[in-house]
Amino acid sequence: MLSRDGKHFAVLAVLLLAAMFVSGCINIQIIDRTPSTIEPTPAVPEQDIEEHNLAVLAVDFDPPLDYDEIIARRDRGEGITLLVAVENNGATAERGVSVEVTLSKDGGNTLFLHKEESIDVIAPGEIKLVHFKDTEIPFSYEYQLRVQVVAVDGETRVTDNVKSYDLLITQP
Repeated sequence: MLSRDGKHFAVLAVLLLAAMFVSGCINIQIIDRTPSTIEPTPAVPEQDIEEHNLAVLAVDFDPPLDYDEIIARRDRGEGITLLVAVENNGATAERGVSVEVTLSKDGGNTLFLHKEESIDVIAPGEIKLVHFKDTEIPFSYEYQLRVQVVAVDGETRVTDNVKSYDLLITQP
């Protein structure tokens, strides 16, 4: 179960401000900057599964990043939610798992926000969604989004704990 404190967090409310600064059609481009490290998953007996192994499985937005939908939601007093899927690939239930989200620009030199949520318990093989709902963010034409599940004690395979994206706002 997710913690109630800080359950909501806005990653891209800034897109709502884009309408005020930019005329014409706006495109939102998402570029996955996560290093591609392929770690083979050998077919091994269950007892050989790593004891601790968390991963950021996927990141998505609700609604999908469509400019018209973002404006419509703003007009209804709604925002954008960042959804982070965390998977426990280990053999042990993990408690108090921290998930961090950072939104910045200029290679991390300008920090717009940093939020943390926690998962009370995640069982082996389980996938849990962490929701970060919108807040006011200054307008920029580019952002860097970094999502990380913090490694737990004893976790050695951490390359799948982080996902990084560039978010670009452009006119066609």
